[in-house]
Amino acid sequence: MGKAKKRVVTRAEDMSGYLVKRAQSLINLSLEEIVSKHELGIPHYVVLILLAETPGLPNAELARKAFVTPQSMNEVLQQLEASGMVERQPSHSNARILNAQLTPTGAKKLRSVNSDVLELEERLLLGLSRDEVRALNRSLETIIRNMTPTV
Repeated sequence: MGKAKKRVVTRAEDMSGYLVKRAQSLINLSLEEIVSKHELGIPHYVVLILLAETPGLPNAELARKAFVTPQSMNEVLQQLEASGMVERQPSHSNARILNAQLTPTGAKKLRSVNSDVLELEERLLLGLSRDEVRALNRSLETIIRNMTPTV
């Protein structure tokens, strides 16, 4: 069997990584604009949505999923706690670990922000069929798996 031909790319627009980065930058700008209208940052919004999905996620996992360091996550959680959107209780298994949960205030804020974020999501996917959206998501998940370091 012969070697597979190497792909020759002469334009940035022909590189998938470049297009993903361009899309990510545009989405990030729009998302930052939306969450800042609600007096949040992107990590704050991500924490609210993650805690709505899975109350009590450990800080390290919240940090990983929100793309911040554990130290930054602690600051985000302190800010959310001070604003009454999150409360932290000692873990049943280890009293030194504080598990975070949304408060009713946090859930209300999340609902408010989500209505604007869903408008962004609709704009993002405008012109794509349901099948195309599913294929896009599967492709992005494959890229994420391919780029995630194995331990």
